[in-house]
Amino acid sequence: MEDENKKIYIGTDEEIPSIVSKIQRHEENDVVLVVSAKNEMLQSLINLKILKKKVEEMGKTVSIIQVDSKVKTANEAEDETENKKNIGTNENRRQIGSIRSSIDGNKIQYDKAESKKDDENSRNVHLVSNDSETNLLSIPKNSDHKVKMFDIVRKMEKKTVMDNLPESRKAETDSRIRINEARCLSNNEQARMTSQTNENRDLQKPKKETKKKILIPSINSKIFTLFILTILTTVVLVICFILPEANIGIILKSEPVSYDFEFLTDETLDNVDFANNKIPLKKIDVISEQSDQYPTRGKKHLQEKASGEITVFNEYSSSPQRIVANTRFLSKDSNKIFLVAEAVTIPGFLKVEGVDVPGQVKIKVYADKIGEEYNIGNSSFNLPGLQGSAKYASVYARSTEPMSGGINREVAFFSESDYLTAKENLLKLAKEKNKVDSQNQISDHSILLEQIKKDEDVEIKTNIEVGDLAEKFEMKVIVKNSVAIVDRVNLEKMIDEKIMSKLGANKKLKENSRIYDTPSSIINGDNRINIYVNVKQDVIENIEIENLKAEIANKNEEELKGYFQNIDGIKSIDISFWPFWVQRVPLSYEKIKITIDIND
Repeated sequence: MEDENKKIYIGTDEEIPSIVSKIQRHEENDVVLVVSAKNEMLQSLINLKILKKKVEEMGKTVSIIQVDSKVKTANEAEDETENKKNIGTNENRRQIGSIRSSIDGNKIQYDKAESKKDDENSRNVHLVSNDSETNLLSIPKNSDHKVKMFDIVRKMEKKTVMDNLPESRKAETDSRIRINEARCLSNNEQARMTSQTNENRDLQKPKKETKKKILIPSINSKIFTLFILTILTTVVLVICFILPEANIGIILKSEPVSYDFEFLTDETLDNVDFANNKIPLKKIDVISEQSDQYPTRGKKHLQEKASGEITVFNEYSSSPQRIVANTRFLSKDSNKIFLVAEAVTIPGFLKVEGVDVPGQVKIKVYADKIGEEYNIGNSSFNLPGLQGSAKYASVYARSTEPMSGGINREVAFFSESDYLTAKENLLKLAKEKNKVDSQNQISDHSILLEQIKKDEDVEIKTNIEVGDLAEKFEMKVIVKNSVAIVDRVNLEKMIDEKIMSKLGANKKLKENSRIYDTPSSIINGDNRINIYVNVKQDVIENIEIENLKAEIANKNEEELKGYFQNIDGIKSIDISFWPFWVQRVPLSYEKIKITIDIND
């Protein structure tokens, strides 16, 4: 199986380049070429020399077997080799020594060991043949004699020379060649024996693992120099332009200022009018109401007669019957007397379809005496003055509504004092609610100014009139007011403009340091509102960082200190360079780091 892995099958028409390529690709160092007898490529001296040189360059041991049978094609042999290349073991492989014959047939063995003992071109190639017709180099049949590669080449060269010589010189030349061959043979035999001894000694020693050598490709000196210069240039650029950095910390002083400003307002404006010192004004109508129920506190002793209406009927005659003022009517149910306030005539009865329909009239009556006992319900009445006459039963009266208003005691009523007390209380609550509603009508970004109207519009409603008898009453107070607001952002813009006009370009406002009270306002003659505001503000030095970087680039520490000392508003500075060897501010603005803090 191991020999099969070493074999490379050479087709009939294959040439030296193809054979060399196959040997080079083969993984084994010991390679056996199986050559067809019909392949005439290895019969050429030149081909053998070329193959010998290429094999020496690859450092491999090559054996050649010549066979009579039809040889496999190159592609088939290649596929078979690929499928079997991982089979078997290489533990018996030897780096130095000859490959002994283990295959019947013609075999040439290439010996690497003896190449070091002979001249630099010597390699051992052994040929074993049992068929003179297929012998590559005409070796005698059934010979076990091993022939070295250089001897094979010598014989072929000798044959070439002898064929070209005249017959007279062939004998002399052949004698000289034999003498030289004898000498070479003696030397080669001695070298072979020495090589065999060394080989046996090496076989007894344990194999050492061969370390693979890593070949480093040679580098052109100019390229290497250019590479080194590029690295040095890059390092210099990094040191000069990338690494250097300046960190400058600036602490500014803050200065308080205070101003009083007056601004005009205008309802027609949408934006701040800096030129005319005006800001937009907005008016809002706010309506608030407050209501409640109160007990009446008015008291008085009241004496009243009960009164009501009754209907008087006339069944006595078809002629009208007259009743004079103060005629008495007696209630049959309560036995109470009620009097007619005015004289009245009762129409006579009528016949309707044969039926008498009494004449009737409604009249107002009042109680004979004061008191609540005359507040009676529905009742029937007769006239005591007609008693004993025919009219007594035919002239009578009835009531359909109870009598009311009779009283003789102390009662509560809705007094003027009740009205004023409730009004004062509800009006105060309504005004307070109006202020809250006004605040709710505006956003957080707006400021509420003074009221446009000093006197609010007030409306009061009650469910009863003053003087009415009642235990309680209800009152509602409605307050209508108009308020003015200005947008806080517009006011801030106007204040910014006014302060900056006084400070100049070298100063700027410190953020979140402004304080001002709610602006006061007055209504001028044309019903416009003027705003008055006192502003307290901290200001600081106005430093443009990019301009500052341009000013301080390439300055050293002493120059920086002198530069900053001439700037008002700077309390202190902190300067640091990195790395340690840097002594000046870098030219690159990106490498200048400036931080600004404010001394609170």
